[in-house]
Amino acid sequence: MRRLQPLLVLVLLAGLNACSVGVDLQRPAPLKQTFLLELQRDEVPTRSNAPTLVLAPVRMASAYEGRALVYRMQDDRFESDFYNQWFSAPRDQVGEAVAYWMRRGGVFADVLPPILAGEADYRLDVVVTDFYVDMRDAAEHRARVTLQAYLSARETAGRRLIARVEVATDAVVVPAEGESVGNAQSRVTALADALGKALARLETGLAQALN
Repeated sequence: MRRLQPLLVLVLLAGLNACSVGVDLQRPAPLKQTFLLELQRDEVPTRSNAPTLVLAPVRMASAYEGRALVYRMQDDRFESDFYNQWFSAPRDQVGEAVAYWMRRGGVFADVLPPILAGEADYRLDVVVTDFYVDMRDAAEHRARVTLQAYLSARETAGRRLIARVEVATDAVVVPAEGESVGNAQSRVTALADALGKALARLETGLAQALN
């Protein structure tokens, strides 16, 4: 057994050297990037008798609940981007975006915090059923957002549904200079653009329901 020990050591060293040929131990691991969902819109004056609104917590389809960006690669295949993620849960970011949009719009006088829900004239429930980047077309990627919204009012017998509005929008991922189909930041920007379009259509639908 003692004679075999030097031979075993040589075999192990040879194995380690072979492994080191294919692996660069000095190369840093890829870093995760995090992104915020940012929207911009001009503030619209509201009429003096405009109602107030409270938002229920936004709900996301299970495929988009995680923080990773989601890509549609084929009709029935979606992938999550481990290295590019939302800074916080997408449902929270979408909720903040909805509140921002409605607060600056002309349909509602104000968006009240949840603690004042009992004082709001209406409640808006939003469900996000699509929130991904479609990569099935190799030449042009598109962000896709679909919202289902339910506007209700509280009555003595419970809540009464005023309107159900569903909107689906998309936005082209604009490649950065020197890139063919865009990077993660381009995809996030496209998702924000698609969400802004969806909220504009949702606001129009809500205004029509209240008139």
